[in-house]
Amino acid sequence: MFVSERWGFLVPIIGLAVLALTEAISEFIAGDDAFYQNNPWVKFIGFCVVAAILWPLGRWLNRKAPERTLVDPNTGEQVVLQIGGGNTLFFIPMQFWAPIAIVLGLIFLVSK
Repeated sequence: MFVSERWGFLVPIIGLAVLALTEAISEFIAGDDAFYQNNPWVKFIGFCVVAAILWPLGRWLNRKAPERTLVDPNTGEQVVLQIGGGNTLFFIPMQFWAPIAIVLGLIFLVSK
């Protein structure tokens, strides 16, 4: 089950797109179709680029607007309205997927 709120679905899309682009560029430059698979440091660089995109994008999308106090005209009850946030994937805010991406990159780096 894919659990995403608001723009959280962009996390895997950005991750897959950047890693695919990293593979294509590295193999084009090296002239070797197995360069990406044989060099884990290239994957680590790709995950670092993913993190560099997700952190500021998540912080920007999850920023909170100033609170507004609304008053119900019938009852006079006050309600504080907070707008912003809520861009999550698997209940994790989008910007916190950046450190997760770096940890995944380190796992790929040391597992080979």
